[in-house]
Parts: sequence; C-alpha cells; structure tokens
Amino acid sequence: MIGIILCGGQSLRMGRDKGLIMSGKKVWAEVVREKFVDLSIPSVLSINCLQKVNYLPYFDENDLVVDNPNINIQGPVLGLLSTHLKFPTEDLFVLACDMISMNALVLRKLYGEYQISKPSAIAFKGDRVEPMCAIYSSQGLDNILRAHQRGALSKNSMTNVLDQLDATHISILDEWRLFFENYNNAEDGKESKS
Repeated sequence: MIGIILCGGQSLRMGRDKGLIMSGKKVWAEVVREKFVDLSIPSVLSINCLQKVNYLPYFDENDLVVDNPNINIQGPVLGLLSTHLKFPTEDLFVLACDMISMNALVLRKLYGEYQISKPSAIAFKGDRVEPMCAIYSSQGLDNILRAHQRGALSKNSMTNVLDQLDATHISILDEWRLFFENYNNAEDGKESKS
C-alpha cells in the first residue's frame, strides 16, 4: 500500500496552492504526509505538471507523481489514476492535502477495516461520502482505468469512482467530524492550524 496526498488541484477558491500553505514551519502537504509516517505507510504526492518546480524545495523528485498526460480526464481522478499507473500493484490510501486536521486514530480505523475485508474501496461516510480519505484497491483502480479507456466512466468524480467500485463505508462518529474539515477559502485553516 502507498499513501497518496492529492495536491494537484487548481485551488481556485483558496487562490493559491493549498499543498504549499505554511503551517508553522511545514507546508500543508508535509503535515498530511506525516500522517502516513505515523501509519508506517510510504507515500507520494500527486501534482500537476505546473506544480513540480514549486514542490522540489520541499520534497524529493521521486516523491512526486506528476499527472500522466496520456490520461484524458480532469480533477483528482487524474491524480489517482496517474499514481495507479506508476504503482499498478499497490493499493492507494488517499488523503487530500488540505485535510490537515485528520487524526491518526481515524486513519488507523480505515486501514484496519480495509485489512480485514479487503474491499475494492473503502471510505468514510457521514452526511456524504468522503472520497478524499479513502483506500482504493489496485484491482478496483484497474477496473476504473479500463472503464475510462472504454468511455464507460459516467462521471469523472472521486465519488463516482467509489460508486463504481461499490465501496464499503464506515460511519463517521460525531466526535470525528472536525477531522474531516478541508479548507477551501483563505479564511479557513489559517496558517496557525495544524
């Protein structure tokens, strides 16, 4: 299994690259990456081609997975499938770069449930499904890639990918809700948050 921190979005609402916002002395992508270190899971960062030069001061080039130009799809699904093509036998544990409040206990719960049942995908669900904190199996991602190549992927969203994979869901406990905050505006997640 490999952790993947999704950093490749355009961050239009935030107005700047969320993965590179400072939290103390670390950028958000580093804060999120440390959550995988706590789980002893190696991780990579999914970025688009324009971001690479800005990420190299913080990360080794081998830790960056640049969106594959041969995959004709947009959004975070592009990062997911690009990473799958680079590591085709690995299951992918996904976290968005702006989920800086995520708790290790919650991640261990997801990882543990996945290890028990080995579903094609598993994600948390509260009022809605949380596709940016989920595990996608390598076999499931193969199926999604083939569906995309056939033009059979009806929507290019992470939620649709989970639907297509008939994902298993874990209920979000009330006390966990704050861990699922993702920050989309400059006022959210001030640089002091971690």
